[in-house]
Amino acid sequence: MPESHTFRYNGNVKRAFSLLILTLLFLNACQTRTATPASLLTPYSTRTEVIAAPPVAAPTLQPPPVSIKPTQITHVVKKGEDMGGIATKYGVKTKDLKAANAQVDPYMMPVGTVLIIPSGDPEQDAFRPTVIPTPAVIITTGAPVCYPDPSGGAWCLVQVHNTTGSSVQDISVDFVLRGSDDAEGQTRAAFSLVDRLPNDRFIILSAYFPAPPAQPWQVDTRLRTASPVFSEDERFLVNNLENASTEFSSDKLSVHMSGSIKLQTDQKDAGVIQIAASAYDAMGQPVGLRRWTSPVGLESGSSLVYDFNIYSLGGPIDRVDILPETRP
Repeated sequence: MPESHTFRYNGNVKRAFSLLILTLLFLNACQTRTATPASLLTPYSTRTEVIAAPPVAAPTLQPPPVSIKPTQITHVVKKGEDMGGIATKYGVKTKDLKAANAQVDPYMMPVGTVLIIPSGDPEQDAFRPTVIPTPAVIITTGAPVCYPDPSGGAWCLVQVHNTTGSSVQDISVDFVLRGSDDAEGQTRAAFSLVDRLPNDRFIILSAYFPAPPAQPWQVDTRLRTASPVFSEDERFLVNNLENASTEFSSDKLSVHMSGSIKLQTDQKDAGVIQIAASAYDAMGQPVGLRRWTSPVGLESGSSLVYDFNIYSLGGPIDRVDILPETRP
């Protein structure tokens, strides 16, 4: 009799069958699933639109503007210089140099004087430099005074006193004259009548204003230049005044000065012989000045006569101081 198989329901078989089905489904899913591409980051957009700044060009250096006129040439006078030598140095004529500096006395140029070198351009040469020299030493100046003259001009005078303890040279001052109609004022330079002012000696300096402002006047002074004398024995010769005579006029508005000046022996001959005379009134106010210059030289040990008059610009003359100077 053939063997028969009878299958009975069994719970364990059922669970195994279910597990088999799930496994088959899982394997089928693994075979059919495709890879998902990685997500991309999307930029965040703002409400305000961003505008890129335009490129900045590198700055271009521009050359300075070219002056339409050449720079004016000036020369500061040094020790031992004169206008002839300065004119030769710059290749100009002496008369042109003098014309460009009409306010400067070519025979009394102190160290520090600023000269204009003529260029041939009248407009350029008309410019006046504003450089004011600085004195090397300080000397005392008195109260300035001004006197009108018949031609409509004005003479201004000031006394200078050397209190430095040694001789001083290259003395000059500026006068500034103001009037009721001229707030800025007019300025004129004044120079010593002699090169050297010994210690504790006085001298008067003056300046002329051809067209002064309307009166009443206010006058001020400032010291421009003054320098010590370093080689006094070489540049200045020793002298003495003899037989000095002073004769006042009846109104005391003039004085006649005479006498002789003697050069001491054992020194060089003198090529420059001059006397500066300063006149004062009874109050000590300067009223006049005069420089006498010998037309001839003087040998060592010899003497010569001086004779001149000095006149007052103001009131009567009370006294006159004379200052002689002799140089090789």
